[in-house]
Amino acid sequence: MSINVQTKKVDGFDKELLLVGEGYIARPVTVDKSTISGLVADDKGHYYIPQGTYLYGAEGTSLLANPNQKAIAVVPTVTNATATLATAVVVEAKDEGTSSVKVELVVGTAHKIKVAVASNTITVTLAVDKNGAVKDTWEDVVKAINENIEANSLVIAKLASGADGSALATAVSSTSLAGGDAMSVAGDIDGILYHTVDVTDGEAMGAMIIHGYINEDAMPAVPGTAIKAKLPHIVFGRKD
Repeated sequence: MSINVQTKKVDGFDKELLLVGEGYIARPVTVDKSTISGLVADDKGHYYIPQGTYLYGAEGTSLLANPNQKAIAVVPTVTNATATLATAVVVEAKDEGTSSVKVELVVGTAHKIKVAVASNTITVTLAVDKNGAVKDTWEDVVKAINENIEANSLVIAKLASGADGSALATAVSSTSLAGGDAMSVAGDIDGILYHTVDVTDGEAMGAMIIHGYINEDAMPAVPGTAIKAKLPHIVFGRKD
């Protein structure tokens, strides 16, 4: 069952959150700037509560039992495994806990960058020019990893803080992702915010999914076991 609620969603911000468009259940919720502690405006001065935010009642009771209260965000604690490549690119595991994923950069002979995944090892083959010199930048490496379906199901890449993305990439030997820990969450969760909501002008209505099939890759972070246990009527999965 879908709902027909006048929500203040923001077009162009969201991914397709539902794996199955039919059969989900959502409830109207009220959000504002206080929904997320320390909410910061964007560069245009707008305040948004992002799609995929976990919600509970601001008065300490369930929104399902007391829907007239405002919603607050429930923020899980998670430390995902990471690897830093040549101090330029950070590769972070999507799943919670320890990771068996490895990443390597090798210099190829082709004129186009290539990404391949085998046995949890992500191999980025750097392209070269007609003289055999690497022509890909670190920005190219980040883009190639994130746009590869297999690689992006395992990790997300970004430039390291202070790194020059326009600098030419170099070969990096096989590097293991390390430092991951299981996701934890304090308190209960009622549901998931369906669409990003603009709260710049104060209180606004949003839709909270409480039952359905959710694309976990559309969430701000892949939900861990602790989150899934709090939401027994929501099934998380990935698109083929």
